[in-house]
Amino acid sequence: MAAPLKLTSLRATIPFKLVVTFSDGTFGTFNAAPMLAERGEGTEPLRDRAYFAKVELVNGKPIWPNYFDISPLWLQEEMDRNGALERPRPARGR
Repeated sequence: MAAPLKLTSLRATIPFKLVVTFSDGTFGTFNAAPMLAERGEGTEPLRDRAYFAKVELVNGKPIWPNYFDISPLWLQEEMDRNGALERPRPARGR
């Protein structure tokens, strides 16, 4: 059984974007603005840029101080669907 997908790096950028790398080597920039446009108790504080920037990488997931988190699998699927997911280039043999 494969290990669950996790984030290995995370950085918040303005406005409302997450630069991420996944444990399978895929990476990219997630635009969180559409997610934040949806009404919800958990996302309400994240609409403040300073609060959004407080995201941390905990156990392979992005999580904010209000305990709102994003599933790495959902994040990867959304990025892939939106054309924001990049795959590592295969190493070239010499």
